[in-house]
Amino acid sequence: MDLDESGVHEEGFYSDDPEFREGDIDDPLDEGEAGDDVDHYGDDQVVHSSAGGAVPPHRGGAGKPNEERITTPYMTKYEKARILGTRALQISMNAPVLVPTEGEMDPLAIAQKELAAKKIPLLVRRYLPDGSYEDWSVSELIITE
Repeated sequence: MDLDESGVHEEGFYSDDPEFREGDIDDPLDEGEAGDDVDHYGDDQVVHSSAGGAVPPHRGGAGKPNEERITTPYMTKYEKARILGTRALQISMNAPVLVPTEGEMDPLAIAQKELAAKKIPLLVRRYLPDGSYEDWSVSELIITE
C-alpha cells in the first residue's frame, strides 16, 4: 500500500501510522529534571481536616504538642468520611489490611472494620485560625454512631 502526496492510501484511506523524521525524536530523559514526588505538607499519612478538602496555605504554623490540644477529641462525620474514603482507596490499591477480612472484598467495608478496631494508620490534621494545627491519630479520636 503506497501513499500518494496527500497521505492517502491507494484505496482512499488515510494512514494511521505517524511519520517520524530523525529530528522528531526526543532527547533521553534526564532524571534530575523530573519533579519530586514529595508531599510538601508533611507525612503522606496525614488526612487534612479542612473545609472543601483544601490544604490551607502554610503560614509558618507548627503542630501543637499533645498536652496542649484545644480541639474536641470526637471525630466529626466529615473526618470519618474522609478517613474511610482515604483508607478504602489505599486498600483498593493493595495496601496491607490491618484487620482480619473474613472473606470481605469491599475496600470500604474493610476500612469500616479497621475504623471500628481503631487500626487505621492515618492522622487527622486540624488547622486552627492562627495557622497552627493539631494532629490526632485515629486511635485517639472518639468515634460516635
